[in-house]
Amino acid sequence: MPAFFLLLMPILALVSGLCWVRDADAYPVKHHEVVVIGGGLMGSAAAWQLARDGKEVILLEKQGHNYSQGSSKGLARIARSNNLARDLWSYLHNRSVRETATLTSFLNTQGYVTSIADVYRTTPVNYLGRMKYADSVITSSKRQKVDYKIARTPEEGAAMFGVQLPEGVFLQREFNDHSGTMNPEALISLLHTAIKLKGGTIVYNTAISDIQWGDNHYLIATEDQHGSERKFTASQVVSAAGPQTGSLLREQAPYLEKLITPKRVFLAFLQIRPEKYHQLDDHARNQLKRAYPVINSSAGTRQGSFYSMFEYFGADGNPVIKIGGHFQRSNINNLEDVWHQRLSGEEIRWSIENTGRYLRMQGLPVDDEDLQLVDEVSCVYSLTRSEVPLVSQLVTRSGEMDGNFVVMAGMSGVGAKGAMTYGRIAANLLQGKSENDPGYVEAAEAVGFIRLKGDIDHLHINPEK
Repeated sequence: MPAFFLLLMPILALVSGLCWVRDADAYPVKHHEVVVIGGGLMGSAAAWQLARDGKEVILLEKQGHNYSQGSSKGLARIARSNNLARDLWSYLHNRSVRETATLTSFLNTQGYVTSIADVYRTTPVNYLGRMKYADSVITSSKRQKVDYKIARTPEEGAAMFGVQLPEGVFLQREFNDHSGTMNPEALISLLHTAIKLKGGTIVYNTAISDIQWGDNHYLIATEDQHGSERKFTASQVVSAAGPQTGSLLREQAPYLEKLITPKRVFLAFLQIRPEKYHQLDDHARNQLKRAYPVINSSAGTRQGSFYSMFEYFGADGNPVIKIGGHFQRSNINNLEDVWHQRLSGEEIRWSIENTGRYLRMQGLPVDDEDLQLVDEVSCVYSLTRSEVPLVSQLVTRSGEMDGNFVVMAGMSGVGAKGAMTYGRIAANLLQGKSENDPGYVEAAEAVGFIRLKGDIDHLHINPEK
């Protein structure tokens, strides 16, 4: 080695050491009152409620400002007051509407021009089902104070809604305010704005690499998109990490990997071909608008069930129709690859055939060949055993309650409509609060600690393993 480089090496080593020290000093371990992991709907709702209560909150999100992966992705989810005999889901939706109104009211006091209409699009919600369930649907609708109309025969379907209703199938339409669709991406944006206005901090592009329990606090190690590491400590933690929950909390709660099962589901985005759409008269276009959103369980099988709604409208008014199946699930080999997985030919065929059949039920002259695929998405459902979400304090390895760590998990399928309520429950749990409202009590119990302990016991899981 030349003598010049031999002389230079100590200087390079010193400079390198100074750079390492400066980088470490640039990100000192900082303590926070509450760290919320996950900036989707659940984590953002919890962070907002905590910041609103005066807590010092930092929200860590592995993605950037543009939310491209996760169950909160998208512009539309079905929002509904009637939840087919499940008063729990009805309460979660209606309470979330009220919480959203509180959020937009706060933002308006801060100089922002927004309203609940930026999140909820009120339209009739359609339910198709087998006739044997019609009476229970009517009973639950009355109990939940739903404004609705129902057709139980082909003649009633034609007279009331102008649809060609099959024998043995009923069609119910709900007309409540804020029932229709909700926009998860818009709600996340409003929540993030409000969190920061309340003094909270949001750090994007930050993945959690490790969580450890220290002296009366949690030590959270993170890594950004450039591989730079950073550490935080927190007195309390909310984990809303979606399908990553099980692996993320393997040290604190190894049982979660057995209780929460990620499954792949798919969404197809279809549009009536422009040349065909332009041939539809005003009556047909209005019939099309009244037909969505829809929850169709009239086939009586999981394979035949689907949900569908308008994701957005094109410049010419031609809607993009999103269709998926709550039960169209498949196993996952690599969680990180799911988001890039293309739909199979069979999945595209299923989407087109079910959409075409439903449009023709509405009396629309649309054949399957008139529908075109404009987009497709593979995403992940995080499912619990009962498919009821969890918003609970952790069960420790000794089987006790950790009141300073709340997990929000298993939200898929029923998460978006109740997100704001789940956030309120999580914030209350960390603060040792409750509410006297019977609906709140039922919801908190259904998703809470006793339920989590019951799931662990049911599967004969040792919390230590």
